[in-house]
Amino acid sequence: MVEPMIKVRGLHKYFGPLHVIKGVDLDVMPSEVVVIIGPSGAGKSTFLRCLNFLEEPSAGTVEIDGVEIKAREPGREHRRHIQEIRQKAGMVFQQFNLFPHMTALGNIIEAPITVKKMPKEEAIAKAEELLEWVGLSDKRDEYPSRLSGGQQQRVAIARALAMEPKIMLFDEPTSALDPELIGEVVEVMERLAGEGMTMVVVTHEIHFARDVADRVILMDEGVWAETGPPDEFFTNPKEERTKQFLAHIL
Repeated sequence: MVEPMIKVRGLHKYFGPLHVIKGVDLDVMPSEVVVIIGPSGAGKSTFLRCLNFLEEPSAGTVEIDGVEIKAREPGREHRRHIQEIRQKAGMVFQQFNLFPHMTALGNIIEAPITVKKMPKEEAIAKAEELLEWVGLSDKRDEYPSRLSGGQQQRVAIARALAMEPKIMLFDEPTSALDPELIGEVVEVMERLAGEGMTMVVVTHEIHFARDVADRVILMDEGVWAETGPPDEFFTNPKEERTKQFLAHIL
């Protein structure tokens, strides 16, 4: 029997008295693309950041590719497991977070060399392959300030892929982009999904959710309000909350 690539149980997150995530569960199967949509402040980005412990969950467990972490476990083992999970889960942020003092190539080779101790020649060869894959071979020696937002985000995706992750987490990857640049990033994400990458995507791009997702989840006030396959979710939503939200965005 195939095990889920991601298993979340009873996940809660508090920021002081604010209860942002309220006991959610989630299984994501290998090669599945799950898209999370919802209003601002619903907890979507926080949930994603809890998956790789950029935010420490307040309660619950997260398991990624067989590595399980309980929230708030003290000690060295906990930190080691977080490092393991981060190597398995690549993340692409809303802001591209590239190192401004490094070229596109430099940004991509940094983590494989420092974290994975990959020989430099091997890291460069891999980075050049990835730059070609995201359509930026000609930009390998450019600094981020010389790249458009769409190009920077494609370098950020290549950088995440250089660590050979098992899953990719996307946190509103197109929301900082000008409208005409969104397509080039979405196209790379579609190709990634087509190659069988397990993906959890927080996005406002309804076309992507409709065309690429295996499952769409509406998150509202820290819980899953509705979940279903995209054709059902968008054409025949069951929950009143989903109908209201879709009425605003479609």
